[in-house]
Amino acid sequence: MGNKRVNPSTVLSKEWIMESFFDMLAVKPLASISISEIAENANVDRRTFYRHFKTKDDVIRYYIQEAAKQYEEIVLQNNISDGYSIFKTIFEVCLIMKETLQILYKQNLLDLFLDNFEIIYEKYQYRYTKPETLKIENVEYILAYERGGVRNMVKKWITGGCIITPENMTKIFIQMFLLYKENM
Repeated sequence: MGNKRVNPSTVLSKEWIMESFFDMLAVKPLASISISEIAENANVDRRTFYRHFKTKDDVIRYYIQEAAKQYEEIVLQNNISDGYSIFKTIFEVCLIMKETLQILYKQNLLDLFLDNFEIIYEKYQYRYTKPETLKIENVEYILAYERGGVRNMVKKWITGGCIITPENMTKIFIQMFLLYKENM
């Protein structure tokens, strides 16, 4: 009974709506996009939109959830547990989503994506953090500082056009922490 079947047409119509929405978001301000336009552009009925989403913000949240799932799947499938691979995977997944993330940035919605992605990253941060580090008093502040650093680097990288490779971005991040450690 625990296996819930997903209707393929439901998945498809959600994808069509999401694609339609982001196609429109690339050329129009969020406030000027109507749900009727999204549905028409997706070749679905307005009722189909409302069957899946209540608002345009729900479409964005759905996209973010799907991106987070993709990141988690990669981490779990590859049994990634070291910091280097965790960081590199973040940049690789963001590179795949580059166009959409740049659309979100232009619409002042990138922080919404980064807020949600940070929650997923936090979950894996504890997985690769050395056990002796986790014993430090108030370690949650140290880890929050690191998450903020990752978030800001991802944001700068996306807004800069993702020119540097994910591998080199990871090296920069690790270099920053080594320099910080040396100066303490």
